[in-house]
Amino acid sequence: MKPFTDLDAAAAFHGHLGPNLIIGIKMGNHAIGVLQPENCFKLQTEVHCPARPPVSCIIDGLQLSTGCTMGKKSIEHVVSDGPVKVIVTNTSTQKSIAMQVADGFIEKAVAWMSEVGEVEASKRTWDADDEQVFTVVK
Repeated sequence: MKPFTDLDAAAAFHGHLGPNLIIGIKMGNHAIGVLQPENCFKLQTEVHCPARPPVSCIIDGLQLSTGCTMGKKSIEHVVSDGPVKVIVTNTSTQKSIAMQVADGFIEKAVAWMSEVGEVEASKRTWDADDEQVFTVVK
């Protein structure tokens, strides 16, 4: 699988760009890079986050980048008000990676939205190093 990089397609799918959509794409891209699945049918994703936008928009980013979808039942949303956490599993190898949005990053993205608007805040999120956006947890 290749990393998802088409932000125009992401905006078309989701309805607009937004930093949380980009966070989900970046997390999914990282997971496929680490897990090296044969295809999207070999992945299962679990997302722990609130059941309300804008944070839940991370789910759409994960669907785009991992190919795990609600329709295929390969992505599960666990409603949680705790830290945003994502677990992606390669079902062929049973290897998993767990990631959590970096402390303070969502607040930083909200500040960018106020300062420079949605599109530029999304671009800043896209350009940020993965380590600034999320952490891999053991």
